[in-house]
Amino acid sequence: MELLERGSFLDALAGYAAEARAGSGRLVLVSGESGIGKTALVEAFQAQLDGARWLWGACDGLLTPRPLGPLFDIAAQAGGQLAELCGQGAGPARLFGAFLAELDAPTGLTVAVIEDVHWADEATIDLLRFTGRRLGRMKALVLVTYRDDELSDDPLRLLVGDLATHRATRRMGLPPLSDEAVRALAGRRDVDAAELCRVTGGNPFLVCEAIEAGWPAIPPTVRDVVSAAWPVRVPRPAKPCRRPPSSGPVSTGKSSHQFSAGQRRRWTTA
Repeated sequence: MELLERGSFLDALAGYAAEARAGSGRLVLVSGESGIGKTALVEAFQAQLDGARWLWGACDGLLTPRPLGPLFDIAAQAGGQLAELCGQGAGPARLFGAFLAELDAPTGLTVAVIEDVHWADEATIDLLRFTGRRLGRMKALVLVTYRDDELSDDPLRLLVGDLATHRATRRMGLPPLSDEAVRALAGRRDVDAAELCRVTGGNPFLVCEAIEAGWPAIPPTVRDVVSAAWPVRVPRPAKPCRRPPSSGPVSTGKSSHQFSAGQRRRWTTA
């Protein structure tokens, strides 16, 4: 997927990395709806950031979530004391301390990515809260991705509110693509870019899948993703595609796009 209209976000991440290298660690909350390109943004940032050690962990959408799943992912990559403690079944206090020690390694900047925190178990929520309070004096950057389009009064919302009070925390909400970006993705294809943008709400994943399938055909991948990510609920009015971005990337608001019930039906029944 070609990365469009994300330059300002990459610049912001580069600035946070520079601050972290100087000893002012940062925890960046990267939010947006499913398919908006959170992982793509982080991967693009990894490709352009030199001299950093990267550790990746993810939360899974399981009926029974793995306790501290992302921490165990990271331990398998990092090795050392953290991996040893995970293997011993150590308690949270020792695991959290070992995670901080791994982040603050003397070898240089460490970037830890924890993806899909909307699926996090309570122990992972505690880990992020513990880390956010102590990261400000470390040479580390922690990137946390999550879907923000369905947040309710749950532990994740409380976590986001709590982390917002810490000086190490930064937030960026990824917006949908503009109609100009959708037109650029379509290229020379015979596609009504404005209509495609209207129906998809500028969601990069939906746009790219529809173009590859030969819009207005609806590929099965899109029907499956829409059914999973936007289950039927009380309809809300759809919002139009936005104008091209003109301001900075840091945002505390939600994505402007929400599928209406009619749009979801069009994607899932076509």
